[in-house]
Amino acid sequence: MPFQNILPSVDVNDFAKMILKHGTDGILLTDSTGLVVAMNASYSRLFQIPASEVLGCNVLELVKQGAWSPNLFQRVAQKKKTLSVIQTTRQGTSILSTGTPIFDDDGEIRYVLFNDRDMSLQSVLENDSNRSVELAIQADAKDEHLVAATQQYTLNGIVVKSNIMKKQLNLALQVAKFPIPVLLTGESGVGKTMFARFIHDQSPRREGPFIAINCGAIPDQLVESELFGHTGGAFTGATVGGKKGRILAADGGTLFLDEISELPYILQVKLLQFLETNQIYPVGGTTPITINCTVIAATNRCLATMMANKMFRNDLYYRLNGMPIQLPPLRERPEEIPPLARFFLEQYTTRFGLQASLTTEAFNELEKLPFSGNVRELSHLIQRLIIVTGGGEIRGEHVREWAKIAVQPEITPQPHYSGTLSEQVAQFERHIIRQTIQRCRSQAEAAKVLGVHQSTLSRKL
Repeated sequence: MPFQNILPSVDVNDFAKMILKHGTDGILLTDSTGLVVAMNASYSRLFQIPASEVLGCNVLELVKQGAWSPNLFQRVAQKKKTLSVIQTTRQGTSILSTGTPIFDDDGEIRYVLFNDRDMSLQSVLENDSNRSVELAIQADAKDEHLVAATQQYTLNGIVVKSNIMKKQLNLALQVAKFPIPVLLTGESGVGKTMFARFIHDQSPRREGPFIAINCGAIPDQLVESELFGHTGGAFTGATVGGKKGRILAADGGTLFLDEISELPYILQVKLLQFLETNQIYPVGGTTPITINCTVIAATNRCLATMMANKMFRNDLYYRLNGMPIQLPPLRERPEEIPPLARFFLEQYTTRFGLQASLTTEAFNELEKLPFSGNVRELSHLIQRLIIVTGGGEIRGEHVREWAKIAVQPEITPQPHYSGTLSEQVAQFERHIIRQTIQRCRSQAEAAKVLGVHQSTLSRKL
């Protein structure tokens, strides 16, 4: 009997009809190819789409048309297990959707049943339960090559379980509604880029472009041209006919400035001018270009210290800091290590076509690690463990061995100072100057880091 606890006076078919007609959750049934074969009235209400436009259509086509996103059907069909994601309707409503595969006698998927609840992401994040929440962040659903594009995102989700991360994700959800600058801070590898993408995907500008630029990955002499663009012949080697900068490319969407602390000091004034006026001047141009986009910046450095050392402008900081969101390191939320490990295990085994599992001892060993590289380090470690074991069972000994190899520190001998106090201070100063110059790309940059004038540094050298 398909339904439990049915009294003899209640017909099973009538019971099913009542669920379809009066159930508050949306229910959708597809065949193994994604063709919609049944749905209830609540589904039409939740997604604000008439049954005539859904029945007989393929969910893949409906997703391409923008009826909702992301596409859960493909994930359920591929992994052959029940999955839940937060879907966004055409009207911007958040829906908690659960897809359940229904198998035939041969173990093949015959149907996929979807249960959808009008449960905003905010409600999910405020839930104090111990369940982790997976938020799918995928490529533009209107892309005709959706499947290929999605496969390019090896890690296409955020997994949160700790209260502190739920709080920060909820804050990101709230700020996404407003076109104000956001400043993401946190150690390297905590997930700042994924948070920036999440804010964009939840914002009214989700249909616009998401343009990311790493301010520390571009040579100083090219940063201005990359950000603001240039006119033809603006400088030697300039692109014929000019070049559109990243800021202009973000018009109507979101501009993500990663490692904003690495932006050359001289260009910080020009970025500040853009934030105040919404206008830019390309290199070599005299006519302003108006741009409307949301700016999200991120850094793993302490901007307060940089401002004190005159390496980052105070006025630019206060412009970017419209809404600060600090992401805690993984060591401060160890309860997320197991669900994150399972998430990465599933991602990589699917990608590599392998079967692998983590033993209880392996999970225990993972929770003991400091993860100075945070979520990124955990991701790489899981990938490494899957490869070295060739799939199969990943045990505690594997974690201990490969985690130790991964975090082998470079042993640097401690300097030894001798002599009088003034002599030792001079030796210490010389050591600091040499270290800084080796780490920086130029003497001018080293002087900025040390907070002295370049002439002073040259004189000391």
